[in-house]
Amino acid sequence: MTILKKGVVLFLVIIYNISCSKKKNTADVEKEVATGDSIAIYMGPNYDHHKKYGDFNFTTEKEWDSLNAISHKAKTKPVYKIDNRYKTFGWHLYSKGSAYKSYNFSLLWGVSYFSYLVNADTGSYDTVHQWKTTALVDSAKVHNCKVFLTVSNFGSKRNASFLKNQKAQKTLADSLSSLLALRKADGINIDFEGVPAESKKEFSDFIVTLSDRLKSQNSDYIVSLALYAVDYHKVFDIKAIDKAIDFYTLMGYDYYGSFSKHAGPVSPLKSSRKWGENSIESSVDYYLNEGVAATKLIVGLPYYGDVWQTTSESIPGKTEKFISHDGYSEIKNLLYHKKYKVYFDKESATSYSIYKENDDIRQMWFDDSLSLSYKYDWIKSKGVSGVGIWALGYDHGSDELWDLLATKFGAKD
Repeated sequence: MTILKKGVVLFLVIIYNISCSKKKNTADVEKEVATGDSIAIYMGPNYDHHKKYGDFNFTTEKEWDSLNAISHKAKTKPVYKIDNRYKTFGWHLYSKGSAYKSYNFSLLWGVSYFSYLVNADTGSYDTVHQWKTTALVDSAKVHNCKVFLTVSNFGSKRNASFLKNQKAQKTLADSLSSLLALRKADGINIDFEGVPAESKKEFSDFIVTLSDRLKSQNSDYIVSLALYAVDYHKVFDIKAIDKAIDFYTLMGYDYYGSFSKHAGPVSPLKSSRKWGENSIESSVDYYLNEGVAATKLIVGLPYYGDVWQTTSESIPGKTEKFISHDGYSEIKNLLYHKKYKVYFDKESATSYSIYKENDDIRQMWFDDSLSLSYKYDWIKSKGVSGVGIWALGYDHGSDELWDLLATKFGAKD
């Protein structure tokens, strides 16, 4: 068979497998999001990832590698290890398959596998992907990197239903205990998005009870909680839950996104007249004022960018439509091959590019080694616990972000 014919056959096989592996487990949330808005319902890039990949029934990392063209090159021996004054934390997405084979675990304090998707009716999981078998866990442990399992639930209806169901909550705790013990993992990262305001007390009670149940099984288990960039409806009662939480991960991204009327920085460092009040700094100050200890707060930053079609090249640019969330490597490849010029916005400490595709004006806002350098320095000066990465593997094939992490949060090995 010729190379061309082999390529066609492989393409058809992949398309067939994708179409046959679809299921309807995101439909209820999609309907809800479609009728909501960015303030009424918080759905960040964590949910966007779930919406994009959640309907694939792949059972192996090899299938994800094929879908996303994941390959590996030989790694050099690490020169740096994590500076023990800081916590560096990253999420590994199941869709990234075996991308972890290229991670520099010596520079990570913790990694969380994304994710256990809660069945809102039973508390068991709709899927846990390759958690039971992934060599990510073993690779992390070799480098004394802590391992967590992210626990996700998306949408106000699903959250409201689950938070009223005590039986389902107990089942969740039992299921998590079993899965953590299976992999000898260190704990969980709770990521419940779209919690309605009226469920605030139930949400707090659930967090405390879940933490108590897990720690009763193993007192060394670590329980962490993902915080929204902006808690519009004040669903996080820090005073009520803080005793149950060992550390918090701020989702310091999606300040501008698919919901935005103007293209802008995904993760603006500081508030400004140009970009508005909400920023990493305002979010951190808000949660510190709510009672989160700086030593318990990890500030998550994006390894991705957003692309919009805009009406003009002006900054800020009014959007005509949202195009895509793109990982760092995708953005880097686009910029390299198309030779698009990159600019730096000082007010938000964010990089961006303006270009044309088929006569349409597009604006792409993203973080790179320059913008992240500013934000890493700010995190260190603020005295918080460390930095989080959404998401590991988005820079697959590149070394510069690992080099920057080593420079800012590493120590010579």
